[in-house]
Amino acid sequence: MKLESKPTSVAQTSQFIFEKMENLANFEVLMPDNLQKFVVLDEKSFVFALKGMPEIHLEKKESTPYSRLVYGAKEGKIPFGLILLLQSISEKEVEIQFVFESNLNPMMAMMVKAPVSKLIETMAEKLKNIPF
Repeated sequence: MKLESKPTSVAQTSQFIFEKMENLANFEVLMPDNLQKFVVLDEKSFVFALKGMPEIHLEKKESTPYSRLVYGAKEGKIPFGLILLLQSISEKEVEIQFVFESNLNPMMAMMVKAPVSKLIETMAEKLKNIPF
């Protein structure tokens, strides 16, 4: 299953956004209003929980400077990835997009599609509007 947020323009450089999002504490401000828990575990991992959902542990798996950050499930039975794609539009504007990828069975995919889609859309919208 692959879910993508709408590509969103941000009035910053790709380097600036990349460096901000490498700091895991900055993910907290991107979370929806129903966030119940957010803890940075170390420089590569964090855990969060939304109301009515299980805790999700993410760790940095891969990074390509100024264009791609990949976070994946730190533990659990379901491997998945949360990817932040960055593409420079101009010197002071970058297009960002969040992508969720996982190999879920059809029943599980049906259950998580709506909440995950909402999560990545919220994260993209909040990233666009955050005054870093």
